Parts: sequence; structure tokens; C-alpha cells
Amino acid sequence: MWQLAPDDARPDAARLATAWRDLHAQAGRRLLLAVAGDTFVGTLDTLVAPNLTHGARPYMVVENVVVAPGWRRRGVARALMLAALDEATAAGCYKVQLVSNAARTDAHRFYASIGFAQSALGYRRYLTTAT
Repeated sequence: MWQLAPDDARPDAARLATAWRDLHAQAGRRLLLAVAGDTFVGTLDTLVAPNLTHGARPYMVVENVVVAPGWRRRGVARALMLAALDEATAAGCYKVQLVSNAARTDAHRFYASIGFAQSALGYRRYLTTAT
């Protein structure tokens, strides 16, 4: 997953273990993994969120779609995204949404190829916190 933010400092093992535990404990949260042998080659993080609109149907947020460089353009991201879409359908979600860095035009073409449409202008604000 380091490819998404290669300049970020890597967390120590204890912090990673805490994040892993918290991720798995969060209701509606799933981390999908693509594995080749004993190596993780892709990840996709999902959250099914309850909702008060659209007939109170939930929606899914997709984050951290990452494929190892040697495994790109081999169907890994497609398989992960299709699995996430299946899970969203099974959960009764009315939509699946994601954001992608504006500079990642290859990723944008990929998302369009599996049925996603650019439909919103997104904003984010990074927060500085103590480590």
C-alpha cells in the first residue's frame, strides 16, 4: 500500500498492528486482499455506511485500491473492484463511491471501464496530527 503515499514515513509495527485490529473491528469495514502465493499483490478497503436518504439504503466507500507494480494490468484491480461491487450489491447499497487523485488518469480510465462515472467534484483537507 506504500505506493499511494511513497513519501510518507512508514508506521512502526505496533502502530500497524493497532490499525489492523481497529480496521477489522469497525462495523461495515472490509479489507480485500489479492494474494499470489504468500505475497499480497493488491488491496482494496471498503466501508458500508448506513444512510438516512435513498430509502435508508447504505452506500459503500472504496479506498486504498493498490496493486503491486509487477502485478498491474493483469486483472488484479478489476477482480478486487468486482468483488467489492458484489459485496455492495449483497449489502443492499444504492451506490459505490470512490475518489482518485486528479493526476491518476490511468486509474480514471480503469474506473470508467468498469462502469464508474465521474459525477462529483471532491475536496479533502489533510490534518496534521501528533504521531
